[in-house]
Amino acid sequence: MKDGGVRIGVFGGTFDPVHNGHLVLAEAARREFGLERVLFIPAAQPPHKLEEPITSFQHRSAMLELALAGRPGFVLDRMEQQRPGPSYSVDTLRELSRRLEPDQRLYFVIGSDAFLEISTWKKFTELFRYADFLVAERPDAAPGHLADFLQKIPELALAPAGEGWRHPLGGTLRSLPVNAFPVSATTIRRKVRAGEAIDDLVPAPVAAYIKEHRLYR
Repeated sequence: MKDGGVRIGVFGGTFDPVHNGHLVLAEAARREFGLERVLFIPAAQPPHKLEEPITSFQHRSAMLELALAGRPGFVLDRMEQQRPGPSYSVDTLRELSRRLEPDQRLYFVIGSDAFLEISTWKKFTELFRYADFLVAERPDAAPGHLADFLQKIPELALAPAGEGWRHPLGGTLRSLPVNAFPVSATTIRRKVRAGEAIDDLVPAPVAAYIKEHRLYR
């Protein structure tokens, strides 16, 4: 991307439910890489969870809307609701790239755990045609951890460039240091089923929504 261009973050996921860890990661990306805004895009049909029960798109997007309210630069995008079939990242990025102005560039924000499974994604090498990648890593991660992983997936064809790596299709990959927030959606759902408090794990309006609609019972 040329200097002075507009950087737009893309943060996709199931968000079942959205939690404080998601917000910490997105804020770190926005701050560290100067993103003008971060698009939160809930998957309508997560490809890796087609056989699992998930909360309705309406509930998940409603909780995201509550979580993002009053947070400048964080935007809910319901684009996946309109697309039939599984919500593949390559299709999402391709559609988003068509919306871009000439001076805009997409930055795909992803946690390291999810990125380690990227070789199982649909047309994963094509992703770098449409976006740069910001891969979240704990500041205390072992030096060279990400580089070692990239060497195990030669299909990515990423070559060292500056402070990160570059793909032949144009996209780059950079490490995003972030203090991980110790929470997962799975843990939150388990706590709700057990009748335990989740007020320190999700924004207050999200906790209230879960209680009001009796989700995860």
